[in-house]
Amino acid sequence: MVELSVEERQRLVTLLTAVPVLGSPSGRAEILALAGLGGLVPHIDLEGPTLVAVSRIVTHLSAYGRVSYDHEALGLLLNVIATLTGKEQQDFLAALLLRHRMMVPVSPAPAVTVWKGATSPGGVEEKIIAANTLRPVHFLELALAAARPVCQIVVEHGAGRWTGTGFLIADDLLLTNHHVLPHANLLGGARFLFNYEDDSSGRPRPVHEVRATGRLHLADERHDFALVELAESPGSEWGHLEMSGEPPRQGDRVNIVQHPAGRPKQIALQSNFVEYADADVVQYVTATLPGSSGAPVLTDDWRVCAVHHAGGNLQEPATGSYYYRNEGILLSRILRELPPDVRSRLG
Repeated sequence: MVELSVEERQRLVTLLTAVPVLGSPSGRAEILALAGLGGLVPHIDLEGPTLVAVSRIVTHLSAYGRVSYDHEALGLLLNVIATLTGKEQQDFLAALLLRHRMMVPVSPAPAVTVWKGATSPGGVEEKIIAANTLRPVHFLELALAAARPVCQIVVEHGAGRWTGTGFLIADDLLLTNHHVLPHANLLGGARFLFNYEDDSSGRPRPVHEVRATGRLHLADERHDFALVELAESPGSEWGHLEMSGEPPRQGDRVNIVQHPAGRPKQIALQSNFVEYADADVVQYVTATLPGSSGAPVLTDDWRVCAVHHAGGNLQEPATGSYYYRNEGILLSRILRELPPDVRSRLG
């Protein structure tokens, strides 16, 4: 149960009332479902003026309490709402999450609220209807195997806490974003949580927590990557991802295993087309949220080709045009930045 002060509640309700998607009952239900709270929708009256409906949502979620050991129901909603607001509102929501121990805020990243894929209705129809989406059943087995080396990263530093995603590319080497782990002095407060996911019955699986050794931390702000050595060689249990030998091309499909909004592991493998690729980056419309930063971008044969790092109204490098897309740094670009002795350790 979350006990907000009168001032906190008033400010929160005012903030939520200003979020456009919460202006309709269908939008309110959609956001609750996106936050993993779809099961509560039938129990909340979402009709009526925005201010009234939002106030009911806050009251119900505050009283509902925790949906898991780490997550308050209200916290799940606020972490998703943070992706739809500006910096000042994000700071307020992050402070609420920490003050009331609702959950760990996600690592800051640009918000994505609209997807921009093909530029004509005909192009969209061809991809959705005419594209061959048939896959052998073992495609799902390969997906589950590729999900095992992916972990949630929880960083605590002073009064700050944030989450991101990372993945193993060798038994003891993990790759994530620079903006998730920018400095070596953060490693002491970083936890790497493997198997943070739900089973087929919706119950949490046992989590395997690992720490960094502190011996290796390579970070590159320009290409937004960080490479960290982990203790205990977790890849001996969880495996590591194989690297793709070919960069993705426009029209290819890419899948992303991630911890969106700090939640248990999820996978995006629908509406997942590449819209642009060059020698450095790949842009795609595969779904992500803040907290997905550092996740592996995977080809359809489940080899990692890029590291997801940003989303929003992004500029396409070749044309200068702006589109709502997600973006990853190509693994081939990152490998060129690594010292030879480190490259020799990769899987």
